[in-house]
Amino acid sequence: MFKKVIILLPFIFLTSCIRNYEPVISSILADPNPVPKGGVVNLTCNASDDDYSTNQKEEMLTYEWFAAAGEITIGELGNTAIWTAPDESGLFSVSCSVTDEYYGLDIATIEITVE
Repeated sequence: MFKKVIILLPFIFLTSCIRNYEPVISSILADPNPVPKGGVVNLTCNASDDDYSTNQKEEMLTYEWFAAAGEITIGELGNTAIWTAPDESGLFSVSCSVTDEYYGLDIATIEITVE
């Protein structure tokens, strides 16, 4: 029994030393911006997750899009979306959140002008 505990200690120590770094959104692109009322905007969220541990280098990022007005359709890759502007002029915010497999999170927002 004593040998088993000693063998498990290095495993516990090594796995507990791995630190998860949160993903980082470098930019959100909106094309076109400004957009006419009811127009369509192509959105791209550029993010990375620069974990130093080789165990976490390839972790998958999950994207979510949010807008208080207009309608969002998420693209196949998740980091792209289409926002349909409302039928009123103004400045509107669209946000993207990115999470990794270990619950790291980043959120960014872009302002889009509807003319």
